[in-house]
Amino acid sequence: MKTRERKINWTNAIYFSVVPIMCIFTTIHWFNTGAFNWTTVILALVLATFVELSITAGYHRLFAHRTYNAAWPVKLFFLIFGAAGLQGSALQWALDHRDHHNYVDDNEKDPYSIGKGFFWAHMGWLYFKHNDQLKDMEKAGDLMDDKLVVAQFHTWVPMGFFVGYILPGIIALAWGDLFGGIFIAGFLRSVLNHHATFLINSLTHCIGKQTYSDSHSARDNWFTAFLTFGEGYHNYHHEFPSDYRNGVRPWDWDPCKWTIRGLSYVGLTYDLKKISAEIILRKRMHMKEKHMLKKLNKRNFDFFTSSYVDTFEEMKTRADAAFKYLSSLRQEHKKLTSKTHKPAFVQLEVEVLKDQINQATREFRKAIREWNMLRRQVLAYSRAA
Repeated sequence: MKTRERKINWTNAIYFSVVPIMCIFTTIHWFNTGAFNWTTVILALVLATFVELSITAGYHRLFAHRTYNAAWPVKLFFLIFGAAGLQGSALQWALDHRDHHNYVDDNEKDPYSIGKGFFWAHMGWLYFKHNDQLKDMEKAGDLMDDKLVVAQFHTWVPMGFFVGYILPGIIALAWGDLFGGIFIAGFLRSVLNHHATFLINSLTHCIGKQTYSDSHSARDNWFTAFLTFGEGYHNYHHEFPSDYRNGVRPWDWDPCKWTIRGLSYVGLTYDLKKISAEIILRKRMHMKEKHMLKKLNKRNFDFFTSSYVDTFEEMKTRADAAFKYLSSLRQEHKKLTSKTHKPAFVQLEVEVLKDQINQATREFRKAIREWNMLRRQVLAYSRAA
Protein backbone atom coordinates (compact mmCIF):
# COMPACT_ATOMS: atom_id res chain seq x y z
CA MET A 1 0.00 0.00 0.00
CA LYS A 2 1.35 3.39 -0.98
CA THR A 3 2.16 5.76 1.90
CA ARG A 4 -0.28 8.64 2.07
CA GLU A 5 1.11 12.03 1.14
CA ARG A 6 0.00 14.60 3.69
CA LYS A 7 -0.27 18.34 3.51
CA ILE A 8 -1.37 20.84 6.13
CA ASN A 9 -5.11 21.17 6.62
CA TRP A 10 -5.19 24.88 7.43
CA THR A 11 -8.86 24.90 8.37
CA ASN A 12 -8.33 22.24 11.03
CA ALA A 13 -5.01 23.68 12.16
CA ILE A 14 -6.50 27.12 12.78
CA TYR A 15 -9.74 25.80 14.29
CA PHE A 16 -8.14 23.38 16.76
CA SER A 17 -5.50 25.93 17.76
CA VAL A 18 -7.65 29.07 18.08
CA VAL A 19 -10.99 27.83 19.46
CA PRO A 20 -9.65 26.39 22.77
CA ILE A 21 -7.82 29.68 23.48
CA MET A 22 -10.93 31.67 22.58
CA CYS A 23 -12.99 29.50 24.94
CA ILE A 24 -10.73 30.37 27.89
CA PHE A 25 -11.35 34.10 27.43
CA THR A 26 -15.07 33.82 26.64
CA THR A 27 -15.65 31.61 29.70
CA ILE A 28 -13.79 34.06 31.96
CA HIS A 29 -15.84 36.91 30.49
CA TRP A 30 -19.07 34.95 31.03
CA PHE A 31 -18.25 34.54 34.71
CA ASN A 32 -16.88 38.04 35.30
CA THR A 33 -19.92 39.78 33.83
CA GLY A 34 -22.25 37.83 36.10
CA ALA A 35 -23.88 36.10 33.16
CA PHE A 36 -23.33 32.59 34.59
CA ASN A 37 -26.55 30.60 34.27
CA TRP A 38 -27.19 27.03 35.40
CA THR A 39 -29.76 26.56 32.65
CA THR A 40 -27.04 27.23 30.07
CA VAL A 41 -24.80 24.69 31.80
CA ILE A 42 -27.60 22.10 31.62
CA LEU A 43 -28.08 22.91 27.93
CA ALA A 44 -24.34 22.38 27.38
CA LEU A 45 -24.47 19.01 29.18
CA VAL A 46 -27.50 17.85 27.18
CA LEU A 47 -25.92 18.85 23.88
CA ALA A 48 -22.58 17.27 24.91
CA THR A 49 -24.45 14.04 25.68
CA PHE A 50 -26.24 14.04 22.32
CA VAL A 51 -22.97 14.71 20.48
CA GLU A 52 -20.95 12.11 22.40
CA LEU A 53 -23.60 9.43 21.87
CA SER A 54 -23.76 10.31 18.19
CA ILE A 55 -20.01 9.97 17.77
CA THR A 56 -19.64 6.81 19.84
CA ALA A 57 -22.86 4.87 19.22
CA GLY A 58 -23.34 6.40 15.76
CA TYR A 59 -20.14 7.29 13.92
CA HIS A 60 -18.15 4.58 15.67
CA ARG A 61 -20.23 1.51 16.46
CA LEU A 62 -22.92 1.91 13.79
CA PHE A 63 -21.21 3.43 10.75
CA ALA A 64 -17.52 2.52 11.18
CA HIS A 65 -17.95 -1.03 12.51
CA ARG A 66 -21.52 -1.99 11.62
CA THR A 67 -21.93 -3.68 15.00
CA TYR A 68 -25.69 -3.28 14.69
CA ASN A 69 -28.31 -1.82 12.36
CA ALA A 70 -30.64 1.09 13.08
CA ALA A 71 -33.89 2.52 11.80
CA TRP A 72 -33.67 5.79 9.87
CA PRO A 73 -34.78 8.08 12.79
CA VAL A 74 -31.85 6.80 14.88
CA LYS A 75 -29.43 7.23 11.98
CA LEU A 76 -30.73 10.73 11.35
CA PHE A 77 -30.28 11.70 15.01
CA PHE A 78 -26.70 10.40 15.03
CA LEU A 79 -25.86 12.13 11.74
CA ILE A 80 -27.28 15.50 12.83
CA PHE A 81 -25.66 15.59 16.27
CA GLY A 82 -22.56 13.83 14.97
CA ALA A 83 -22.14 16.74 12.56
CA ALA A 84 -22.50 19.07 15.58
CA GLY A 85 -19.43 17.37 17.02
CA LEU A 86 -17.38 18.99 14.23
CA GLN A 87 -15.27 15.85 13.76
CA GLY A 88 -16.01 15.50 10.07
CA SER A 89 -18.71 13.58 8.26
CA ALA A 90 -19.65 10.06 9.31
CA LEU A 91 -18.19 8.83 6.01
CA GLN A 92 -14.78 10.44 6.51
CA TRP A 93 -14.70 9.52 10.20
CA ALA A 94 -15.52 5.87 9.53
CA LEU A 95 -12.91 5.55 6.77
CA ASP A 96 -10.15 6.94 8.99
CA HIS A 97 -11.21 4.66 11.83
CA ARG A 98 -11.29 1.56 9.64
CA ASP A 99 -7.72 2.36 8.55
CA HIS A 100 -6.78 2.71 12.23
CA HIS A 101 -8.07 -0.80 12.95
CA ASN A 102 -6.64 -2.36 9.82
CA TYR A 103 -3.16 -0.91 10.40
CA VAL A 104 -3.09 -0.17 14.13
CA ASP A 105 0.34 1.01 15.34
CA ASP A 106 1.71 1.20 11.79
CA ASN A 107 3.26 4.68 11.64
CA GLU A 108 2.67 4.97 7.91
CA LYS A 109 -0.80 3.48 7.46
CA ASP A 110 -2.52 4.08 10.81
CA PRO A 111 -3.88 7.68 10.57
CA TYR A 112 -3.39 8.29 14.30
CA SER A 113 -0.71 5.80 15.27
CA ILE A 114 0.47 6.22 18.86
CA GLY A 115 3.93 5.30 17.57
CA LYS A 116 4.21 8.86 16.23
CA GLY A 117 3.71 10.31 19.69
CA PHE A 118 0.93 11.22 22.12
CA PHE A 119 0.15 14.60 20.52
CA TRP A 120 0.01 13.13 17.01
CA ALA A 121 -2.47 10.43 18.09
CA HIS A 122 -4.48 12.90 20.16
CA MET A 123 -4.94 15.64 17.58
CA GLY A 124 -1.76 16.30 15.58
CA TRP A 125 -2.92 14.04 12.76
CA LEU A 126 -5.92 16.33 12.24
CA TYR A 127 -3.60 19.17 11.23
CA PHE A 128 -2.89 17.26 8.01
CA LYS A 129 -4.93 15.73 5.24
CA HIS A 130 -4.18 13.16 2.58
CA ASN A 131 -4.83 13.50 -1.12
CA ASP A 132 -6.61 10.21 -1.80
CA GLN A 133 -9.80 10.76 0.24
CA LEU A 134 -12.12 10.37 -2.75
CA LYS A 135 -10.30 7.17 -3.74
CA ASP A 136 -10.72 5.86 -0.17
CA MET A 137 -14.43 6.65 -0.29
CA GLU A 138 -14.85 4.39 -3.28
CA LYS A 139 -13.89 1.50 -1.01
CA ALA A 140 -16.73 2.28 1.44
CA GLY A 141 -19.53 0.64 -0.50
CA ASP A 142 -21.71 0.05 2.53
CA LEU A 143 -21.55 3.73 3.51
CA MET A 144 -21.92 5.09 -0.03
CA ASP A 145 -25.10 3.03 -0.40
CA ASP A 146 -26.65 4.78 2.60
CA LYS A 147 -28.45 7.89 1.32
CA LEU A 148 -28.52 9.55 4.74
CA VAL A 149 -24.75 9.10 5.17
CA VAL A 150 -24.06 10.51 1.71
CA ALA A 151 -26.41 13.46 2.31
CA GLN A 152 -24.64 14.23 5.59
CA PHE A 153 -21.26 14.06 3.85
CA HIS A 154 -22.32 16.90 1.54
CA THR A 155 -23.98 19.03 4.25
CA TRP A 156 -22.15 18.31 7.51
CA VAL A 157 -20.30 21.66 7.73
CA PRO A 158 -23.31 24.01 7.68
CA MET A 159 -25.36 21.46 9.62
CA GLY A 160 -22.64 21.10 12.23
CA PHE A 161 -22.17 24.83 12.73
CA PHE A 162 -25.90 25.43 12.99
CA VAL A 163 -26.68 22.59 15.42
CA GLY A 164 -23.41 22.93 17.33
CA TYR A 165 -23.17 26.70 17.74
CA ILE A 166 -26.16 28.68 16.45
CA LEU A 167 -28.95 26.44 17.77
CA PRO A 168 -27.76 26.50 21.43
CA GLY A 169 -27.56 30.30 21.13
CA ILE A 170 -31.15 30.47 19.87
CA ILE A 171 -32.33 28.14 22.65
CA ALA A 172 -30.46 30.13 25.32
CA LEU A 173 -32.25 33.29 24.16
CA ALA A 174 -35.27 31.89 26.01
CA TRP A 175 -33.55 32.84 29.28
CA GLY A 176 -31.61 35.78 27.91
CA ASP A 177 -28.17 34.18 27.54
CA LEU A 178 -27.34 34.33 23.83
CA PHE A 179 -23.62 34.73 24.62
CA GLY A 180 -23.57 31.69 26.93
CA GLY A 181 -25.58 29.62 24.46
CA ILE A 182 -23.09 30.24 21.65
CA PHE A 183 -19.82 30.23 23.55
CA ILE A 184 -20.49 27.91 26.52
CA ALA A 185 -23.08 25.43 25.20
CA GLY A 186 -21.54 25.81 21.75
CA PHE A 187 -17.82 26.40 21.49
CA LEU A 188 -16.67 25.34 24.98
CA ARG A 189 -18.85 22.25 24.83
CA SER A 190 -17.37 21.35 21.45
CA VAL A 191 -13.80 21.61 22.78
CA LEU A 192 -14.67 19.28 25.67
CA ASN A 193 -16.39 16.82 23.29
CA HIS A 194 -13.35 16.91 21.00
CA HIS A 195 -10.76 16.17 23.61
CA ALA A 196 -12.82 13.48 25.33
CA THR A 197 -13.00 11.65 21.99
CA PHE A 198 -9.36 12.36 21.13
CA LEU A 199 -8.23 10.72 24.40
CA ILE A 200 -9.40 7.38 23.00
CA ASN A 201 -6.77 7.67 20.25
CA SER A 202 -4.04 8.85 22.60
CA LEU A 203 -4.45 7.98 26.29
CA THR A 204 -6.03 4.56 25.78
CA HIS A 205 -3.08 3.56 23.62
CA CYS A 206 -0.69 4.47 26.45
CA ILE A 207 -2.28 3.85 29.85
CA GLY A 208 -4.50 1.01 31.02
CA LYS A 209 -4.81 -2.77 31.07
CA GLN A 210 -4.23 -5.12 28.18
CA THR A 211 -6.92 -7.52 29.30
CA TYR A 212 -7.53 -9.43 26.09
CA SER A 213 -4.42 -9.00 23.93
CA ASP A 214 -0.96 -7.45 23.90
CA SER A 215 -0.57 -7.67 20.13
CA HIS A 216 -1.53 -3.98 19.81
CA SER A 217 -1.17 -0.86 21.94
CA ALA A 218 -4.87 -0.44 22.82
CA ARG A 219 -5.71 -0.56 26.53
CA ASP A 220 -8.78 -0.63 28.75
CA ASN A 221 -8.96 2.69 30.60
CA TRP A 222 -11.84 3.44 33.01
CA PHE A 223 -11.28 7.22 32.96
CA THR A 224 -11.75 7.56 29.21
CA ALA A 225 -14.67 5.09 29.39
CA PHE A 226 -16.40 7.47 31.78
CA LEU A 227 -15.76 10.51 29.58
CA THR A 228 -16.86 8.87 26.33
CA PHE A 229 -19.81 6.75 27.43
CA GLY A 230 -17.96 3.44 27.26
CA GLU A 231 -15.34 3.86 24.54
CA GLY A 232 -12.44 3.50 26.96
CA TYR A 233 -12.56 -0.31 27.03
CA HIS A 234 -10.27 -0.05 24.09
CA ASN A 235 -8.27 -3.26 24.40
CA TYR A 236 -11.53 -5.19 24.23
CA HIS A 237 -12.71 -3.11 21.30
CA HIS A 238 -9.55 -3.64 19.24
CA GLU A 239 -9.71 -7.36 19.90
CA PHE A 240 -13.45 -7.62 19.15
CA PRO A 241 -14.38 -4.63 16.94
CA SER A 242 -17.57 -6.29 15.66
CA ASP A 243 -19.17 -6.34 19.14
CA TYR A 244 -21.71 -3.58 19.78
CA ARG A 245 -20.49 -3.50 23.39
CA ASN A 246 -17.18 -2.09 24.53
CA GLY A 247 -17.75 -2.56 28.23
CA VAL A 248 -18.66 -6.21 27.98
CA ARG A 249 -19.27 -6.90 31.68
CA PRO A 250 -22.73 -5.93 33.04
CA TRP A 251 -21.20 -3.42 35.47
CA ASP A 252 -18.89 -1.74 32.94
CA TRP A 253 -19.77 1.92 32.35
CA ASP A 254 -21.00 1.83 28.76
CA PRO A 255 -24.07 4.06 28.18
CA CYS A 256 -23.68 3.50 24.43
CA LYS A 257 -24.24 -0.21 24.96
CA TRP A 258 -27.30 0.46 27.11
CA THR A 259 -28.68 2.95 24.57
CA ILE A 260 -28.26 0.56 21.65
CA ARG A 261 -29.80 -2.32 23.58
CA GLY A 262 -32.63 -0.13 24.90
CA LEU A 263 -33.53 1.03 21.41
CA SER A 264 -33.62 -2.60 20.27
CA TYR A 265 -36.54 -3.25 22.63
CA VAL A 266 -38.71 -0.85 20.60
CA GLY A 267 -37.38 -2.00 17.22
CA LEU A 268 -35.23 1.06 16.48
CA THR A 269 -31.99 -0.97 16.52
CA TYR A 270 -31.55 -4.57 15.46
CA ASP A 271 -29.00 -7.23 14.47
CA LEU A 272 -26.89 -6.43 17.54
CA LYS A 273 -23.62 -8.35 17.20
CA LYS A 274 -21.99 -9.95 20.24
CA ILE A 275 -18.89 -12.05 20.79
CA SER A 276 -19.67 -15.22 22.71
CA ALA A 277 -18.73 -15.27 26.39
CA GLU A 278 -16.56 -18.35 25.84
CA ILE A 279 -14.33 -16.63 23.27
CA ILE A 280 -13.94 -13.66 25.62
CA LEU A 281 -13.09 -15.91 28.58
CA ARG A 282 -10.53 -17.79 26.53
CA LYS A 283 -8.81 -14.54 25.51
CA ARG A 284 -8.74 -13.41 29.14
CA MET A 285 -7.31 -16.79 30.12
CA HIS A 286 -4.41 -16.52 27.68
CA MET A 287 -3.60 -12.97 28.80
CA LYS A 288 -3.79 -13.97 32.47
CA GLU A 289 -1.26 -16.70 31.76
CA LYS A 290 1.08 -14.16 30.13
CA HIS A 291 0.71 -11.77 33.06
CA MET A 292 1.34 -14.62 35.48
CA LEU A 293 4.56 -15.67 33.75
CA LYS A 294 5.79 -12.05 33.77
CA LYS A 295 5.14 -11.76 37.50
CA LEU A 296 6.85 -15.09 38.20
CA ASN A 297 9.84 -13.99 36.14
CA LYS A 298 10.13 -10.77 38.16
CA ARG A 299 10.06 -12.82 41.35
CA ASN A 300 12.73 -15.20 39.99
CA PHE A 301 10.33 -18.11 40.38
CA ASP A 302 11.09 -20.88 37.86
CA PHE A 303 7.58 -22.02 37.07
CA PHE A 304 8.65 -24.55 34.42
CA THR A 305 10.63 -26.61 36.95
CA SER A 306 7.94 -26.37 39.65
CA SER A 307 5.52 -29.10 40.68
CA TYR A 308 2.66 -27.01 39.29
CA VAL A 309 3.62 -27.01 35.64
CA ASP A 310 2.13 -30.40 34.64
CA THR A 311 -1.15 -29.79 36.45
CA PHE A 312 -1.35 -26.29 35.00
CA GLU A 313 -0.87 -27.57 31.46
CA GLU A 314 -3.43 -30.33 31.98
CA MET A 315 -6.01 -27.82 33.14
CA LYS A 316 -5.26 -25.51 30.24
CA THR A 317 -5.58 -28.41 27.78
CA ARG A 318 -8.87 -29.37 29.38
CA ALA A 319 -10.21 -25.81 29.06
CA ASP A 320 -9.11 -25.60 25.41
CA ALA A 321 -10.75 -28.94 24.62
CA ALA A 322 -13.97 -27.82 26.34
CA PHE A 323 -13.90 -24.61 24.31
CA LYS A 324 -13.44 -26.46 21.00
CA TYR A 325 -16.26 -28.88 21.82
CA LEU A 326 -18.59 -26.02 22.76
CA SER A 327 -17.69 -24.15 19.57
CA SER A 328 -18.49 -27.20 17.43
CA LEU A 329 -21.89 -27.54 19.13
CA ARG A 330 -22.65 -23.86 18.52
CA GLN A 331 -21.72 -24.22 14.84
CA GLU A 332 -24.02 -27.22 14.49
CA HIS A 333 -26.82 -25.34 16.26
CA LYS A 334 -26.33 -22.37 13.91
CA LYS A 335 -26.61 -24.61 10.85
CA LEU A 336 -29.81 -26.22 12.06
CA THR A 337 -31.52 -23.01 13.14
CA SER A 338 -30.64 -21.27 9.85
CA LYS A 339 -32.94 -23.61 7.94
CA THR A 340 -36.18 -21.92 6.91
CA HIS A 341 -38.33 -25.02 7.15
CA LYS A 342 -37.60 -27.32 10.06
CA PRO A 343 -39.16 -30.79 10.15
CA ALA A 344 -40.15 -32.14 13.55
CA PHE A 345 -37.01 -34.26 13.86
CA VAL A 346 -34.81 -31.19 13.18
CA GLN A 347 -36.62 -29.20 15.86
CA LEU A 348 -36.07 -32.08 18.27
CA GLU A 349 -32.37 -32.13 17.35
CA VAL A 350 -32.17 -28.38 18.02
CA GLU A 351 -33.60 -28.90 21.50
CA VAL A 352 -31.12 -31.70 22.20
CA LEU A 353 -28.28 -29.46 21.00
CA LYS A 354 -29.43 -26.68 23.35
CA ASP A 355 -29.12 -29.06 26.29
CA GLN A 356 -25.70 -30.18 25.09
CA ILE A 357 -24.57 -26.56 24.69
CA ASN A 358 -25.73 -25.69 28.21
CA GLN A 359 -23.86 -28.68 29.63
CA ALA A 360 -20.73 -27.91 27.57
CA THR A 361 -20.87 -24.28 28.71
CA ARG A 362 -20.94 -25.38 32.35
CA GLU A 363 -17.99 -27.71 31.77
CA PHE A 364 -15.98 -24.98 30.03
CA ARG A 365 -16.61 -22.44 32.77
CA LYS A 366 -15.79 -24.99 35.43
CA ALA A 367 -12.47 -25.71 33.69
CA ILE A 368 -11.71 -21.97 33.55
CA ARG A 369 -12.54 -21.54 37.26
CA GLU A 370 -10.30 -24.41 38.28
CA TRP A 371 -7.49 -23.11 36.05
CA ASN A 372 -7.87 -19.67 37.62
CA MET A 373 -7.73 -21.12 41.13
CA LEU A 374 -4.47 -22.89 40.32
CA ARG A 375 -3.06 -19.71 38.75
CA ARG A 376 -3.79 -17.77 41.94
CA GLN A 377 -2.24 -20.57 43.99
CA VAL A 378 0.95 -20.42 41.93
CA LEU A 379 1.16 -16.65 42.32
CA ALA A 380 0.56 -16.90 46.07
CA TYR A 381 3.25 -19.59 46.41
CA SER A 382 5.73 -17.51 44.39
CA ARG A 383 5.23 -14.58 46.78
CA ALA A 384 5.86 -16.79 49.80
CA ALA A 385 8.85 -18.60 48.28
